[in-house]
Amino acid sequence: MFDPEFASPSDWATCYRDLGLQVVPAATPSKAAAQWKRPLVEWVPLQNELAPDFTFLRWYGPSGEHVRRHNMGLITGKCSDRVFVVDLDTQKNVGAQAWWDDVINSAQRAGDLETAEQVTGGGGRQLLFRAPEGWTAPTCKSPIGVDIRGQGGFAVLPPSMHESGRRYEWVKGFAPWETDIADAPIWLCDKIDLLVKEYGSGGSSAPSGVKTDSPGMTHSAFGQIIDGREEYATRFVWGRVVDLWRDSPIPPTGDQMASEMRDAFSMYERAVKSRLVDPGVPNHVLLEREGRGISMFKHKWDHAISQWDGKVSEHGQKEPPRKHEAQNPAPLSQPVEGNIKFNPETGEIFRELPPDGVYEVLNVKEIKTLPDPQMLIEGMIIDRGFGLTFGAPGSTKTFFDLDISLSIAAGLSHFWGRKIHKTGPVIYISSEGVSDMKFRIMAWEQKSGINTDETPFFLIKQTINFMLASDVERLVKTVAHVSVKAGNPVLVVVDTVSRVLPGADENLQKDMTLFIGACDAVRETFDTTVMGVHHTSRGGNLRGSTVFDGAADFLFLIEREEGTMNGSLTAKKIKAAEDGWTQQFDIKKTPVGDIAGHESLTLHPLAMQKEVEKQVNKWPEKDILNKVLNAMRAAWDSGKPWSPHAQSRKQGRYAQLHMYDFGINAKTADNILDKWSMNGVISMEIRDKNTKVQGYKVTGRID
Repeated sequence: MFDPEFASPSDWATCYRDLGLQVVPAATPSKAAAQWKRPLVEWVPLQNELAPDFTFLRWYGPSGEHVRRHNMGLITGKCSDRVFVVDLDTQKNVGAQAWWDDVINSAQRAGDLETAEQVTGGGGRQLLFRAPEGWTAPTCKSPIGVDIRGQGGFAVLPPSMHESGRRYEWVKGFAPWETDIADAPIWLCDKIDLLVKEYGSGGSSAPSGVKTDSPGMTHSAFGQIIDGREEYATRFVWGRVVDLWRDSPIPPTGDQMASEMRDAFSMYERAVKSRLVDPGVPNHVLLEREGRGISMFKHKWDHAISQWDGKVSEHGQKEPPRKHEAQNPAPLSQPVEGNIKFNPETGEIFRELPPDGVYEVLNVKEIKTLPDPQMLIEGMIIDRGFGLTFGAPGSTKTFFDLDISLSIAAGLSHFWGRKIHKTGPVIYISSEGVSDMKFRIMAWEQKSGINTDETPFFLIKQTINFMLASDVERLVKTVAHVSVKAGNPVLVVVDTVSRVLPGADENLQKDMTLFIGACDAVRETFDTTVMGVHHTSRGGNLRGSTVFDGAADFLFLIEREEGTMNGSLTAKKIKAAEDGWTQQFDIKKTPVGDIAGHESLTLHPLAMQKEVEKQVNKWPEKDILNKVLNAMRAAWDSGKPWSPHAQSRKQGRYAQLHMYDFGINAKTADNILDKWSMNGVISMEIRDKNTKVQGYKVTGRID
């Protein structure tokens, strides 16, 4: 049913996805972007399986980021059910036509090669095949104009625009929705293998002067290279320059070359660490002092560029255009094993490895002697654990976390009716709403009657990137600095998760694993609890990768009905304690006590839901019930009748929510509404025949 004449970019992308192809948004040709044939998303994590639905919808859904972008492309290989592309530049290279003629002549019958085929914007041909089981299509760029886009490759797809001003188009009758993508016959696979053998698939050859064997390397606690940095820089630079040649054999201009070199050095600098310890001095400055910084890097870069038409060209033709290790140098996600330790005298962060490389092994008797899990707050938060509070914007989740933090820092014995087992310093990381923080603290003081001036509560207001090892190390040093003065923190709060992950994809396990690893670095170093503040998805669930659910020791959902001054706390997950419970709370505007008359919100917990349920059969007094009926009449008269359906919350018509304002809990409200309906006190009627709005109308009275 797909009609390309009237299809939107979203329709095109959905069609490809329905065919099992990994389609991703791609760049648009421009004068500023010489190499535009590339995805606009991080595609390394997408090479082995089809992107999840929520990722695709974020790109091409009704309000997707790329819903109006015509340029898109295919990631070939395993993620697209083994589909690969044979790219033929027959329009400008006779070698490509000769190779393809030989392929055709080798075919036993023409039908063997009938498959989906497109004409590129540049006039070339691209044919799609499916690799047979047991054979992996290589990724190869040959000098005769025949390229194979195999595992991890990328090909631009219709209706994308080419730099020539022409669009990519499927050959009439051979679009993938018109004909099947053919299984590559064995003889074609053999031809491709011979092509790779003749023109090189990368092999292990390397230009003279560049070693291929890497020496043993040591790493920092976060996986950064400490020993072997010069060797790593040599391989890094060479791989980067060769990849530039593969993108285009025409060398970049002076400004473009300088920009490429700066970008490459930035990646190198994040992957290595200086041996020098000088608090406050950036890593790149310390590297330069050691002779492992920008000067060394530029020397190696210039040397590689000088061989552009020689060794670089030779190496570029022999190596497959796969993603070089130099383009993915972030070892943060794979730190060396062991416990993180911090030396306050030298400022060094390191991992204490087990003796002789052997981990401690416990038998059953020894397991039974392990200490019981300790709680920071009884029935809520595990001591030295990791967890999240999450909710929609405006749900007061920050006020909840601040309430916990100040209660612990002020040495209170209880929080919301639960015993606090451990009090002490709290470090709160927030670059959002910092100017309002003082009013929130002052309002909390008014509510609790406690002056917090001397409490060990500390705020870090700078933006921290938890994706960078250098930022995480600086954070650990900052916490250590506070610990020297006030003692190890009992709690560290990260508000919000999205603020400390700039540019990360919250749906990718790889990116979120880095965040959790950074939290673990702080947690393990100082034996503290780390709590993050996060958002909900459109469906009301915890936003992002499921890695959060698995790694968290506790998860709390904060909800607040729009336009109301009450909310609820739901324990979605608590290890070693009962979860699934809900506690309601009121939200009040509290004067902060200053001359200007500022106010801030404070939270006031109500009885636990299970305690409230004990009062289910205890109806309110008659005067309260009459007030409820009067409010119900007024709602009907205003054209917004109360409704028993939860979907009416957004319209402000949910009956339970209004009855809660009169101190009536949900179950009691249901009983009252049922009883009134049965006895003719209220009835469900249509209030507006045009809009079909339906709700409660008061039709009787109570005795």
